[in-house]
Amino acid sequence: MENTAGNVSAQTVRKNMLWNVAGSFGFIGAQWMMTILIVHLAGYTEAGYLSLGLSLTNVFTNIAYFSIRNFQVSDASGKYATDIYVTHRVFAAAAALLLYALFVLANGYPLYVTVFLLLFMGYRLSEPLVDVLHGIDQKVWRLDISGKSFFMRGILTLTGFIAVEMLTGSLVITTVVMLCGAYGVILFYDIPRAYRCEPFRLCFDKKALTALTKECFPLFVYAVCLNAVVPIPRYFLERIAGSEVLGYYASVAIPASVIQLLSSYIFTTFTVLFTEYLRSGEKGKFLTLFWRLTAAIAVLVLAAAVGCGLLGEWALVLLFTEKIRAYAYLLTPTVLCCGIIALIWFAGAVLTIMRDMKGLLLGSVAGTVAAAGISYPCIMQWGVDGVNTTLFVSSAITLGIFAWRLIRYVGNWRPSEANEEK
Repeated sequence: MENTAGNVSAQTVRKNMLWNVAGSFGFIGAQWMMTILIVHLAGYTEAGYLSLGLSLTNVFTNIAYFSIRNFQVSDASGKYATDIYVTHRVFAAAAALLLYALFVLANGYPLYVTVFLLLFMGYRLSEPLVDVLHGIDQKVWRLDISGKSFFMRGILTLTGFIAVEMLTGSLVITTVVMLCGAYGVILFYDIPRAYRCEPFRLCFDKKALTALTKECFPLFVYAVCLNAVVPIPRYFLERIAGSEVLGYYASVAIPASVIQLLSSYIFTTFTVLFTEYLRSGEKGKFLTLFWRLTAAIAVLVLAAAVGCGLLGEWALVLLFTEKIRAYAYLLTPTVLCCGIIALIWFAGAVLTIMRDMKGLLLGSVAGTVAAAGISYPCIMQWGVDGVNTTLFVSSAITLGIFAWRLIRYVGNWRPSEANEEK
């Protein structure tokens, strides 16, 4: 590894964090702009197809990720070779594509929609495929590479989307262009640079691939559960109050979710540093970094909540027209919900580094069960406000369990356990 906790400079950390945040936000911003521009470029029907594609692929790409990134980056002892991580991601992406294709074909969509949905999944799979390469970059403190990749793919995606939609009005042709742009960056930029950081190849070692799958399966379940907490109350809201009310809530939640994303991009930068501190038994440095990042997330969330309280209604009306004003009051509590979820993802990342699979499962499953159990009565009692009530309660349960597991681990800290599964 080119840099370790003992010799990494503050300048390197800052460069990694800035590139990672800026590049990721550029890429996500490009995708967000697509959802807005599609209405103006091709109409509401095409916008509906794009929304369907985003919703379906968000579910199935979780299979491709298998929640291995933090495990990969924190594998300081090299338990699994880089070849195994890359090969596992290729197999997981292929499995995700197969399951997704079967689902789409089973639903009997019109031919045009089916072709678009299949192509769009191909495009979205570029994200988990490049993610494993960025894990290689991150282990040697080169997240500037991933940040630049995000920027390039975001620019190509958005410009290709606008140009081709204006010319053709066809999401099928547009998606082909976007797909070529995304994989072009991966092929000519990401793969060569990741290979320079650490050479790799596809390695069909059945024993190692099976072992990695078994060891990370709890992480996969944990990620699926956490990703399910937000959709669960939204599902009940749509069933009880209708799609229009859900649309208003979802529109308000879009700006709020930026806080959660920004927080995650900040703490992801420090995964390697946490790993090195844990491996070397530097408890003081580990806890100092943990509390500093916790405080940074808390300050970010509180600042956003204050800003939303002052300017949120004006900004929402500007973005979504006067119709959203009656729901603008939801923005501040939604920001606070996203802040709690950001803390959960941060604590989950640290527990992953500690290999506390039991704690991850306990917290994530408990929160998901709570969300499923209280969504209906909360929404029946408080309407749209019941969504945030559900998220507060379920997230508090998960965060409480994660905090207990962290306290338990730190209280029993023994450096020799740094890489053992708890």
